[in-house]
Amino acid sequence: MRTEKGSHLHHPKLIIVCILNNPSLHHRITCILFITSEIRRQKMAAVNILVAALLFHAVQYGDCMCELRHPQQQYCESDFVVLAGILDKDVIYHKEGFPMAIHYIVNIKKVFKAGPEYENATKTMIISSTSGSGVGELEMDVNYVITGTIMDDNLYTSICEWVKPYHNLTKAQKNGLRFKYDSGCQCEFSFCREGQCGQLDSNNTCEWEFGIMFDCYHDDGICFHNGEECVWRETRKFRQCENNIYLGDQKFTNEVIPDPM
Repeated sequence: MRTEKGSHLHHPKLIIVCILNNPSLHHRITCILFITSEIRRQKMAAVNILVAALLFHAVQYGDCMCELRHPQQQYCESDFVVLAGILDKDVIYHKEGFPMAIHYIVNIKKVFKAGPEYENATKTMIISSTSGSGVGELEMDVNYVITGTIMDDNLYTSICEWVKPYHNLTKAQKNGLRFKYDSGCQCEFSFCREGQCGQLDSNNTCEWEFGIMFDCYHDDGICFHNGEECVWRETRKFRQCENNIYLGDQKFTNEVIPDPM
């Protein structure tokens, strides 16, 4: 393959249930966070299998082991991608004094991706995570990009999805959400070890180097189909990132497609 410059399983302890108050795309959702141990027990065996299967391409968040995916891959594989702000929360305590639930008020400000399933869904969002993993500690007055799946007419997301403050996204990631990620959704993503990239015989795959160039691809790389094959469109930031890294003899060289970003 030539390149050009240019599922997860977990055992959640906390679940946030968000219930839509308005059926339009711009709406507020009431979220309820509750503790569940039954799901954790049911998932434990599956998590053990996952750990063995994803030793190389996995990342751990708290108690969760998640498949490592490119932001564009998460966008393409999700049923919905939204920009949501956390407006308010109310911690509910059990009579014995420990926190039992958190009610969140969420404002979905923009829908980047949503198919027919989104329109037909009841707009109940369930966000599952482990304590301390970040999703259960969403900050007030912060806008988050949230990806997820739709099952049984409900919206689901988790720590293994893309849940990140929008202001922390790179320019390439923001542009990808608005219009560029979608152009590469027919492509697949494949990891390659440093020094072994470029050996895959496929026109439908963008290789993601698992090495010192990892952050460059993650933060600023955009995969797209140029009419013949899937290639990387590198932004100006990507080239700057690459230039700041000493690659030596193991450099994975791509041809450049000029990009004004």
